[in-house]
Amino acid sequence: MLFSDFYTILDAHKTSAFSFGNCVELNKNHSIFSGHFPENPITPGVIMLQIIKNSLEQALQCNLKLQALSNLKFLQVVDPNRNNILHFQMDIKKENDIIKIKSSSSFPDHTLVLKCNATFVKY
Repeated sequence: MLFSDFYTILDAHKTSAFSFGNCVELNKNHSIFSGHFPENPITPGVIMLQIIKNSLEQALQCNLKLQALSNLKFLQVVDPNRNNILHFQMDIKKENDIIKIKSSSSFPDHTLVLKCNATFVKY
C-alpha cells in the first residue's frame, strides 16, 4: 500500500453483496502536506484515488490496476486540519477480471467530496 502512514482505516463494512464502505482518518501531520501546500494543506486528489484503489483491493483481496476513470469530480477541498475524516462508498460490478465501481467520498456531515466511476483490472 502506498503512503501506508497517510491514513488509517477506522471502519470498513460491506453494505451489500455489491457494495462496501469505509471510514478513514487522514494523518494531518504527514509530510506530504508540507509540500501540498505549506501552511495551507490540501489533500491531493491522486491520493484520494489511491485510497479508493487500496480500499477496493483490501475488500476484494486482490491486486488491481486502474484502467479508466470517468465522471471524476472533486467537489470539496480536503484540508486535513479541518476535515481529516472521510467516508468512502463503492458500488461494484464484476465482469471476470474487470472491476467497475461507482465511488463517492464525503465528510462525516455527509457533504460530498468526490465522486467517480472507475474501471480496474485484476493482475
